Amino acid sequence: MDRTKKPELLSPAGNYEKLTYAVTYGADAVYCAMDKFGMRASAGNFGKEDFARGVEFAHKHGVKVYCTMNTMPRDPDFDELPEYIRSVSESGADAFIVSDPGVMDTVFRYAKDPVIHLSTQCSTVNSASVKFWHRAGVKRIVLARELTLEEIKTIRRGVPEEVELECFVHGAMCVSYSGRCLLSNYFTGRDANLGRCAQPCRWKYHLTEDKNGYTAEAEQDENGTYVFSSKDMRMIDHIAELAEAGIDSFKLEGRMKSAYYTAALTNAYRIAIDGYFAGEPFDERCLKETESVSHREYGTGYYFAPPSENANVVKENEYISDRPFLCTVSEYDKKTGLAKCVQRNKMRVGGKANLLSPGGFGRDIIIGEMFDSEMNPIDSTPHAGMEFYLKIDSASPMDIIRGM
Repeated sequence: MDRTKKPELLSPAGNYEKLTYAVTYGADAVYCAMDKFGMRASAGNFGKEDFARGVEFAHKHGVKVYCTMNTMPRDPDFDELPEYIRSVSESGADAFIVSDPGVMDTVFRYAKDPVIHLSTQCSTVNSASVKFWHRAGVKRIVLARELTLEEIKTIRRGVPEEVELECFVHGAMCVSYSGRCLLSNYFTGRDANLGRCAQPCRWKYHLTEDKNGYTAEAEQDENGTYVFSSKDMRMIDHIAELAEAGIDSFKLEGRMKSAYYTAALTNAYRIAIDGYFAGEPFDERCLKETESVSHREYGTGYYFAPPSENANVVKENEYISDRPFLCTVSEYDKKTGLAKCVQRNKMRVGGKANLLSPGGFGRDIIIGEMFDSEMNPIDSTPHAGMEFYLKIDSASPMDIIRGM
C-alpha cells in the first residue's frame, strides 16, 4: 500500500462560523461562496468582508480556501461578475470552483494568478474530458458522483499526474445527474442550477399509473414512496480504497448543515485519514461519529455499483440525528473553572452530555452548575443563542457540547 501521498480533506464552510470549525477540527481546505454565483444560495454564505476575514483565518492555520462559483448564470449576471472575481482574488482565495465556460473565461481575465477547479456540475466521467479541461487551464477536476471506484482508477491512470482529482466522499446525493435537475424549477420556480434548489426529490410521491406500458417498481406504504430521494453517502470506512485509487482531495458535502455537523464530520474523517496513513487499523468510533450528526440513511453512493444497479433510494425520508447540538465553548477560565458558552439547544443542570474537542471522540460529562451572563445561577438554558457560563473541569475555545 502506498501511504505516502495523503489526500486533502476538503470541508464545507457555509458561513464564517462553519469555516472556523472546519479549520479547527482538521480540514486541509474549505470551500465556500460569497453571496452570489454559488450552488447553495441558502447556505448563509459570505459577505465581502467576512470572506476576506475567513481567508485570513484559514491561511493563518495553513488551510486553503476555494471559492465556489458553479452556477450557470444568465447574460445579465455577467455585468457584475468581473468585480465579484476581483474581490475574491484580492481576498487571497486559493482557487475558483466553476462549471460554466463563460465564468471560467471571465475568471482567467479578471483574477490575479487564477487557479481553476472544475465543479462536479460539469459531470466529468472520463479521462478524455479531464484532459480537455486540463488543456484549457484547469488544475483540478471534481469528478461526477456517478462514477464507480474502478472508473475513477481508470481515469487516474489515463490522465497526467499533475491533474488533481477531487471526489465527494460524504454527504447528500442528488438523484439527478450531478445536480443537473429541473424538478425544483418545474414545481416551485426555484432554479437548482442557480443555487436555489427546493429539493423536491425529498418530497413524498404516490404512483398513480403506469406510463407507456412500463411499470416503475417502488416500495410504497401509507406514507408514500421516495423514488427520487437518495441515501446519504458515507465512505469513512473505505479510506484505504479511496487513497489507493489516486484521489487527491476527499470532499465532504454540507454547506447548509450546522457548525456541529461540519466540526464532527471533519474531525472524524481527519482521524480516519491520519490513522490509515499512520498504518493503524480503522477505528470503529469514526463510524459512530458520522451517526451523531443529522443525516439520512447511509450508503456508499456509486463507488461500488453503477447507478443502473444501485439507485440507493431511501426507504424513509426522515433525518436521523442521535446527538443534539447543545452549545459551543467560546472561552475557558482555568482559575474559575468556568466555560463561557453559546446555547444551541436547551440543556439542564444534571443532564448527561459529551464534550467534543478536535482530534478526539469526546468525553462524557454531567452538566454542572450554570450561570447566566450576569452570573445568576440557572437550571437550564431555554433561550436560543443565549450566552451562559458552565462549571466544568476543563474545556477549550471551539469545544462542542452535545447530548448523549
